[in-house]
Amino acid sequence: MGDNYKSYESFYTGGFSSFKPSYGENFTGMNMKASTLSSTTSPQTANQLKEVLARIKEGVKNVELQPLGEGVMDTIPKQQFTEIKALMKLSGVSPSMHAPIVDPSGFGQQGFTDEDRAEAERKLFSAVEKASELGEGVKVVIHSSNGGYGKQYRPGEGEDRFHLNRLPLVDQETGQIVAAPKEEEEISFFRPSTLNKPEIREAGEHIAAMNQSKWREKMTNLAQLQKMTNEVLEGANPLFYAEEIEKVKDHSQLSPQARDYEEKLRSADIFVRNTHLQFDNAFTTAYKYGTEDQKKELTKLANSFQNTMKNTKEEGDSSTVFRHALNNAIGELGRITERGDNPQVIKSAEEYARKKASETFGNLAWNSFDKLGKRDADKAPVIAIENLYHGMAYSKADDLKGLIDESRSKFVKNAVKNGMDKKEAEDAAKKVIGVTWDVGHLNVLKKEGFTDKDIVEQTKKIAPYVKHVHLTDNFGYSDSHLAPGMGNVPFKEILKELEKTGRLDEMKKVIEAGGLVNPNMGLSMSPFKSTLGAFGTPMYSGGGYWNQAAAMATGGGYFGGQGYLPEKHFSMYGSGFSSLPTELGGQIPGTASRATGTPMA
Repeated sequence: MGDNYKSYESFYTGGFSSFKPSYGENFTGMNMKASTLSSTTSPQTANQLKEVLARIKEGVKNVELQPLGEGVMDTIPKQQFTEIKALMKLSGVSPSMHAPIVDPSGFGQQGFTDEDRAEAERKLFSAVEKASELGEGVKVVIHSSNGGYGKQYRPGEGEDRFHLNRLPLVDQETGQIVAAPKEEEEISFFRPSTLNKPEIREAGEHIAAMNQSKWREKMTNLAQLQKMTNEVLEGANPLFYAEEIEKVKDHSQLSPQARDYEEKLRSADIFVRNTHLQFDNAFTTAYKYGTEDQKKELTKLANSFQNTMKNTKEEGDSSTVFRHALNNAIGELGRITERGDNPQVIKSAEEYARKKASETFGNLAWNSFDKLGKRDADKAPVIAIENLYHGMAYSKADDLKGLIDESRSKFVKNAVKNGMDKKEAEDAAKKVIGVTWDVGHLNVLKKEGFTDKDIVEQTKKIAPYVKHVHLTDNFGYSDSHLAPGMGNVPFKEILKELEKTGRLDEMKKVIEAGGLVNPNMGLSMSPFKSTLGAFGTPMYSGGGYWNQAAAMATGGGYFGGQGYLPEKHFSMYGSGFSSLPTELGGQIPGTASRATGTPMA
């Protein structure tokens, strides 16, 4: 048969053994009941009722509606949600829903705007309102962000392996992303030691320098306008000529010197007015973005200026008293803002977005609790905020916890303002605002060099906040949405950490396997059967697990037989001469002649 011939391996996967419960190539090592798993509807169709029916026919006991496509949610009639509720009630299926993909902080093409944030809140409440039609206490998944303005990390040394590597920044005055400084080696003329041994400048260290530069630019512009004003008035005697100008009614009769002074005064007045406007803008910036101590001093400065102008008869930008008072105020503004930090106009985009997103989530949860749940935390929709992958905001557990805590604080503030007891409000906030932990998004950390151990540690930190889980697999480089067991997500370790909370059974575990279902990817497979095998789900109360189904029913899928002794399996792999094909004298009809068929070794 030639030197290259080795052997023909049998394609038979072997026999089932109850002593090997982990049998199965995609088994994750974690056993779960089918009743705790959930499948999703297609995000591209408004006919969610048809999608739910299809999931029920597959035997799914939990269904997550995911009308995420552009404009899909708005085209679904509210009556359809009522019908879905009735269908689920009849079939014993429980619901959850994924809201449309909207950035809750109001980030869009124009950067961050208050108008877009308010619109996002209204749009998300509309989705929660529809979800509430499905039943009490429904979990509504909402993305924590939808913009690439998140902190980026690399593996580092020490207890906290997450070392800040890149930090997108925002100009708070404009809402625009202005830079994404990264960690880099710094070489400085003023520090010769760095020439031979560069120092590492961390991403966060850029902020102070950028704020200092931006603020000094404002103060330099004010100083330049002051200089121009002084140059225009240089050499003039304002007291002498001002008296002449006041006495002479016909200004054409003024002396040449007085007319020259009057012209200088008009020119100076233009510069003073510009100085006035720019100073007011600088003062506002300093007050909005300065420290609390700076705000107190700035308040004293504003009151002192007003008192000065009240105590003089001279008014207007052209008056000598006004110019002197303004010049003094500019000098004092510079002294106040040079003490400690300059006004923090530039800051981390993620921290800036957190303030806005927490306002959206806090308001959203309160309105849902108050209007839809009638102030009953067990009946109100649960806002389950989903983590995104690395590069998006709040990809790290501590960052996401910060968003949740701030959102709960905003909820409590709303509740207390509307007459609730603070402790009662805090308890309600914990019930109605939590986390959807997407393990596939988390796994994308691997492309930066993070490991399974890092991923499990992140789960450990976020576990007390988790109310909902998205189960999806990938290889750590993209959010490819494969079925569990088809990539390298450490499902067993992640789920074991969540199990320690004592609430794993309460959490819906949603199979997000759009990459497997998508016909454009050439797969078009239902992920549910594969997922049952990935989690070793029992087939019958009497025994047998889905991860062992391949060995039990070789020659025909489990759905085609009873799974233990299907006829084809027995006749092909049973003992005795009769199991041979007819070409070799057996009883099984062959499909090829001995001359043209597969050679026998």
